[in-house]
Amino acid sequence: MNGGYLLLVSVAFGFLVILSQRIVPRHRRMFRGFIVSMGILLMIRYEYQGETLLGYIFALLIGYVFWLFIGRYNPVREEGEDIKVYGLND
Repeated sequence: MNGGYLLLVSVAFGFLVILSQRIVPRHRRMFRGFIVSMGILLMIRYEYQGETLLGYIFALLIGYVFWLFIGRYNPVREEGEDIKVYGLND
């Protein structure tokens, strides 16, 4: 088992999964399709299929833990919502 490859795949796809959770819902489906297509290309291209699959599982666990502790309590704002900026006079 190649530990460096497993760590690289886990961190890279974990970052992409977390990023897909924080994207505006309108673009989320397209970005997740991109993640899946990159994963399929990686499975086809390299011979480390067991490590790649294990890396995907770790990435999903990383994304789930992020959602559990941070994302659930801080939902993504919709596009139409205005950002309120507080100044010195507020």
